[in-house]
Amino acid sequence: MKLPRSAPLFVLLADDGSHVALQELRGQWVVLFFYPRDFSPVCTQQLCHYRDRWEELALPGVVMYGISPDSAERHREFRQQHRLPFPLLADPALEVFRLYQMLSLGKLPTRGVVIIDPEGNIQRWWRSLTGVRYPSAKAIREWLEQLQA
Repeated sequence: MKLPRSAPLFVLLADDGSHVALQELRGQWVVLFFYPRDFSPVCTQQLCHYRDRWEELALPGVVMYGISPDSAERHREFRQQHRLPFPLLADPALEVFRLYQMLSLGKLPTRGVVIIDPEGNIQRWWRSLTGVRYPSAKAIREWLEQLQA
């Protein structure tokens, strides 16, 4: 599996109705975490883990977005119900999942994390082989600290 060095560009609809364009995030570190579905048990556990440890992830110059195939409306409900401090982006056609190789068996959304540097290059790519595991907030923070050192 060979990812491009330069992060593939995208524009996705966020839970608040705005559009998020990766190109406009240049100059910041970007953490994208891909997950299969709002309100599913493991996804809810993962996102609430990040919420509960937000102080570990809320670093200066770093923005974080969750991406799943769910609609922006469903994301809004999920984010409000669980008081998530980060935006959720809708990828119903799985275009961004495909660009970032976050599909298993070529068609099923899986769980993963991508860290993009301020110049727009992929610096860290991780995907769950089972779809059940996810990196902890502590692990993501350590990856960021190592990359920024």
